[in-house]
Amino acid sequence: MRYPEYVAKIIERLESLGFEAYIVGGSVRDMVIGKDPNDFDVTTSALPEQTLAAFSDYRTIPTGLKHGTVTVLSDGNPIEITTFRIDGEYLDSRRPESVEFTDDITADLSRRDFTVNAMAYNHARGFIDPFGGKRDIANRLIRAVGEPHRRFGEDALRIMRAFRFSAQLGFEIDADTLAAAGELTPKLANIARERIGVEFIKLICSARPEYPIELMRELGLFEYVTNGYVPSAETVRALSAPPAVERVRLGIFMSECDSERAGEILHGLRVSNKLLSNTKNIAKNCAARLSGTETDARRFIGSCGELTEDVLAAARALGRLDAEFESYVRENLAKKVCTDSKGLAINGSHLIKLGIKGRDVGEILARLLEHVLEYPEDNDTEKLTALAKNLSEKM
Repeated sequence: MRYPEYVAKIIERLESLGFEAYIVGGSVRDMVIGKDPNDFDVTTSALPEQTLAAFSDYRTIPTGLKHGTVTVLSDGNPIEITTFRIDGEYLDSRRPESVEFTDDITADLSRRDFTVNAMAYNHARGFIDPFGGKRDIANRLIRAVGEPHRRFGEDALRIMRAFRFSAQLGFEIDADTLAAAGELTPKLANIARERIGVEFIKLICSARPEYPIELMRELGLFEYVTNGYVPSAETVRALSAPPAVERVRLGIFMSECDSERAGEILHGLRVSNKLLSNTKNIAKNCAARLSGTETDARRFIGSCGELTEDVLAAARALGRLDAEFESYVRENLAKKVCTDSKGLAINGSHLIKLGIKGRDVGEILARLLEHVLEYPEDNDTEKLTALAKNLSEKM
């Protein structure tokens, strides 16, 4: 196991000053699995003020001094350095009321959530794994550090994290850990909705969401995630097929509930307005089988707009996309034909200049669009002007 030079500089600086320092948590887990870590966190016996002094020639950010964390930029890479600590009492099922700094790496690792995240490594000092994280990785198992009831009682969000890690890593959840998660599920009511939303979206965007979603359904977790909504097993199986794009995976997940309820669920998860709108559009348009004529394909493109490819991906994953219909869609996308009113060769201003007024403007534009969807070659200013005049005379 080798960490990058910019990390080695941090660890070697702290060690040279007489402190212990290790990479810790997810980066160690990923390296054991054989994945390249996205980032590195460092844990050290140095107190926060000692860390700041040690890196006085670096750019530092006092990220969370109360909890022992300093961020140091090493060759432009931000690294969080946190002092070994023991957490105090948890009163809100989320964060400790206080922390106590320690010089014991094992004590620090003992407060972490799962064994796969409770490992530390230093090139010189070697591998620190007091709770069997490496063994659990070999056995493809998510297991709480120590007593699972205590871990979940301290921070109920760890319940969601157990299922998220299961989905991301493709690991099963240890029986005792799973049982404790089920018994303490009501504590999720104390957790901020946006935190639950973040974990859930990461879960459904993972490689293996089906297994943890089924466990969550059995344990009743969806009462605290989606107000009880969970799609069929067939729809859940489709989640892992398309790219791991949030709006596509969420669109598939929400495809069995109506638009209003989907909006309520997504709002409850505190997603952004854009993600909420895009998800509802995808869910609505992939809910039924996609088939029909070339005109239907153009109408479909107009309905989906920039989300057309996303809806196709969702419908394909759900087995609801006819090959001929997809061909029609792609042909018309390539030709860039008119599929909505914005693409018409004339607009409302043209109609007003023709003497058309009031509601008739919108009505005629709608009829012109229907005509162009059927006959895209007629999307011409002269042709549509003549057709508009004819329609106006009949109204």
